[in-house]
Amino acid sequence: MVREVRAASLIGFIEVCYFVGLDPFEQLRRAEISPRFLEDPENRCPAGPVVQMIEGAAAEAHCDAFGLLMAECRSFASLGPVSLLLQHVTDVGSMLDALNDYRRLMNDVVSLECIRTEDSSLFCWIFAPGFEKPQIIDLAVGIGYRVLSEALGGWWAPESVHFAHSAPRDLKTFQQFFSVPIEFDATFSGYASATRSLDAPLRNADPTMAGHARRLLELVPLNGEFAPVTDAAQRAISLLLPGGGAKLASVAANLGMSARILQRRLALEGTSFDALLNETRKDVAERFLLGSNRSVDFIAEMTGHGSTDEFVDWFASTFGERPMEWRDRN
Repeated sequence: MVREVRAASLIGFIEVCYFVGLDPFEQLRRAEISPRFLEDPENRCPAGPVVQMIEGAAAEAHCDAFGLLMAECRSFASLGPVSLLLQHVTDVGSMLDALNDYRRLMNDVVSLECIRTEDSSLFCWIFAPGFEKPQIIDLAVGIGYRVLSEALGGWWAPESVHFAHSAPRDLKTFQQFFSVPIEFDATFSGYASATRSLDAPLRNADPTMAGHARRLLELVPLNGEFAPVTDAAQRAISLLLPGGGAKLASVAANLGMSARILQRRLALEGTSFDALLNETRKDVAERFLLGSNRSVDFIAEMTGHGSTDEFVDWFASTFGERPMEWRDRN
């Protein structure tokens, strides 16, 4: 299946093109996207041409903040049917979880994943392979930040915002958009927040209405998701990793297939279980070392190692230095 986006993904595109001196309808013509497609925000089309058009327009206009300027044009209602649920969930954490649970009602390109510890939490935008472009990253991070701020009446914001790409030449738009510290060249794109702030009750919470909204959302038809087994396997490894549970047989069972079939399908996609396991361990170790003050003992357990010494040896051979030295340097 081809990954798709809603027409709502292009809200603000015409206005930003005019603002930076481009002809938006010429941009649409080059991308072979009909202006009539934009008339209904629930129309869906392949994501590839949309992403290429936005990135191309930013490059042509020499505007590093093109995606963020588009995000300024978005509102809570522009999320579509899922906004009916978000306005009735009980707390901030539930709202963030719902954004990911129903993200395919918005697009097939990004998902929002959370790493929670006792003290701090990271919410990371994960992009489908080939779609992790600077303007698309800025658009996703900006929309999430704006939607949460608007939905929560401005009383909640993350402690910091992070971008995996380098800082733009002109930071002014980013500094005006975000009211919290910004980090570029980060290990993820998303938000960091104190875990306790996610449990604060929302003023308009209504579990009954939230239940009704979930039932209605389940009725919205969607094509089958293009989901390489690599993506699903990596998610399963992440869930099973703490305590050493991410074994080949366990991950395969989690995906409803045999170990042999999983190995075969991963090979067809150009990878292996051992490579995915190591990559996931690296990602988890980096995030905990940079995004929290948790002990090496704790991180060893979260990365599925049998002992702290085993974790330290693995980390040193992988990163070229011991965990605490790496944390201090970064």
